[in-house]
Amino acid sequence: MIILHAVQKLLKTSGLQPAMYISAPSENQYLHAWYAKLLSTGFPGKLLVMYVHQPSLLLVLTRGRSINTTLPSFFSRLPQLLHRNNFKQEFIEQEIQLVEEGYVISRTNNRSMLGSMNAITVNIETSCRMSPLYELINLDDIEDDYLDWFTLDAASGRYLRTRDYWVERGFIN
Repeated sequence: MIILHAVQKLLKTSGLQPAMYISAPSENQYLHAWYAKLLSTGFPGKLLVMYVHQPSLLLVLTRGRSINTTLPSFFSRLPQLLHRNNFKQEFIEQEIQLVEEGYVISRTNNRSMLGSMNAITVNIETSCRMSPLYELINLDDIEDDYLDWFTLDAASGRYLRTRDYWVERGFIN
């Protein structure tokens, strides 16, 4: 099971009421907490929903404007992202099984995550606006590029790439 912390605008667009409790991860689950935000692409009526893992900032992008319509895409794109970037097969199988057990939707509750998401948002929205057509926005390339995004790891006080977070834990080949 995952917990999905959605920003207020996405909750309104989705017509969802957030849960008032927080779920705990299953034993040995790493992909438990996700944040979600609506992104503009510069194309009228064409939006993206960005799902960002806390704390690694692993990024999954989906086309659409609500949680209900983009969650199936999130569930299919997450394992594709992990496979493309050489995550270990055992890790992928274990995590996807736990992710597919269900989800709880909650409000955002971490200002640091929101700050990181806002920085990512500016870059992705700028990139989308440079595309000649909405259909030509390559979500896979954007997701893969953000595995090399540097962020401050609060626990260690050093800058790490998202990829480094997973390499240090032994989940990328």
